[in-house]
Amino acid sequence: MKKAGNKIINIISVALKVLLILFLVITLNRIFMPKYVHENLDGRITQEYYPQAKYSDVIFVGSSTVHSAVDPRVLWEEQGISSYVRANASQTMWISYYMIEDAVKLRKPEMVCLDVTFIKYGDDFVEEPSTRKSLDGMRLSSSKIECIKASMGPDEKMAEYIMPLFRFHSRWKELSLDDFRYAYYNKAVTFNGYLPDEEVDPVEEKELVYTKEGDTEISGRNLYYLNKAIELCRSKGITVMLFKTPAHSSNWSTDYDDQINSVAKEYGLTYINFDEYNDEIGLDYTADTPDKGSHLNTSGAVKFSSYLGRYLKDNYNITDRKTNDKYIKNWNGIIK
Repeated sequence: MKKAGNKIINIISVALKVLLILFLVITLNRIFMPKYVHENLDGRITQEYYPQAKYSDVIFVGSSTVHSAVDPRVLWEEQGISSYVRANASQTMWISYYMIEDAVKLRKPEMVCLDVTFIKYGDDFVEEPSTRKSLDGMRLSSSKIECIKASMGPDEKMAEYIMPLFRFHSRWKELSLDDFRYAYYNKAVTFNGYLPDEEVDPVEEKELVYTKEGDTEISGRNLYYLNKAIELCRSKGITVMLFKTPAHSSNWSTDYDDQINSVAKEYGLTYINFDEYNDEIGLDYTADTPDKGSHLNTSGAVKFSSYLGRYLKDNYNITDRKTNDKYIKNWNGIIK
């Protein structure tokens, strides 16, 4: 009897030691990982999605042009559309696919609006800082693992994405109070994935003209993940819209539009290049951009989001949540 009791005590002791080690590893991992609280705020977009997943009827997926241009607060206040922006800096089409897959596993949205602005970059595009900002805040799942495989460069290691401590251990000299303060608690720094920018840096050329330099054929890998995203949504009964966020940048080609329209036509989808509606939206690139037309600033985002909200309401069957008490309470906490 005494031996049995000692055996149980030993088992409990070992279990407690294992739990303590796990707790220490997880805590160190959280401490050393960048917090993106005072700079590089787009590194928080991914992780801030999870508390909002159950309220996200529409998700906008794409690159930085989206998180600077789509303000979910405007969509909510004007149309009762409850949405989230899952867009990060330099977000490739393969990362966008896994952002959608990850979201669908949590809660099936009514609609996915997929931005194609970044589709012009080639198959071998790798930008570790941006990739990490997309993936460090992503919950551990098969989607994250597959996304890491698809995104990391030849010199990067899977283990460093799964356990950022391995990548960021050298930050010990840079650790600040914030690294400890926000190890387990993170205040929201985005508005459902939207990042306001009050800066104004006007364009120099009034007329928008696309340049047609170099190869303008969309790569096979980009097309593969674009099709894969559409097929995933279709298999789940999720409405899809393809779009290009408005900008005043020559870094595009109508050849891209033709190829994306071909894909959209194949699936019976709508593709909109919102550059064609700049005047209708009311965008003024002497006031509505922080970087000479590449992105929209706050005033531009309000104009575009208002236009986009009306378009979605008029053309798609999206639930108006303005009569739902749970949604109202949630949005009251976001719009303070």
